[in-house]
Amino acid sequence: MNSQMSKKLWRKALKEHFDCTCVYCGESFELSNLTLDHVIPRSAGGETIASNIVPACQKCNQKKASKPYLEFMRTTFGVNRLREYVLAKHTQ
Repeated sequence: MNSQMSKKLWRKALKEHFDCTCVYCGESFELSNLTLDHVIPRSAGGETIASNIVPACQKCNQKKASKPYLEFMRTTFGVNRLREYVLAKHTQ
């Protein structure tokens, strides 16, 4: 298996781990319609490691941009303890 194939499988597994759901808005999508987002943006020192990568729909990923995830979620969707818990647990 080459590194490109490994990367594709890893990306697919991560999306499936979250049941093909955007971690920010909570909506379900087809695998191909989900992107991967850095919870802590790379511009803020976030790493490209499993605990900092989550599936996000294109709309949420673009709208979040380089904002802190909690600020983005609360200003966009209000307080959602379940979604916040899911993200906090994943990033530990």
